[in-house]
Amino acid sequence: MSNKHSAIIIKSQTLSIIEDTYLLAALLTFDPSISYYPKKDSTGNVSFEVKGKISDKMELLYAGETAPLKTYIANLKSLRSAIFALKNSRDKKSERNDRSQFREKAIASE
Repeated sequence: MSNKHSAIIIKSQTLSIIEDTYLLAALLTFDPSISYYPKKDSTGNVSFEVKGKISDKMELLYAGETAPLKTYIANLKSLRSAIFALKNSRDKKSERNDRSQFREKAIASE
């Protein structure tokens, strides 16, 4: 069975989609100015749209450049928090929609 998961999808020189939270946390450790936006797809998976040129930071990462562990962990926590907030907000909105549809059906059947 093949794994269809891709850690990074490069759309252009200045736009990438990163699905691996650990990878993005490492890149943010090397360059905190990287701009990113969390996105949730139709299957519920969260990825990050990253703006800016990240190839130099990728080279540092894969070359084994050292970075502060404390900063990496803080970045990882921040990204995981963003994922949780995105999933939680969507789930609550979905629950509200389900409840309102249920009420509408209950009122209609009375």
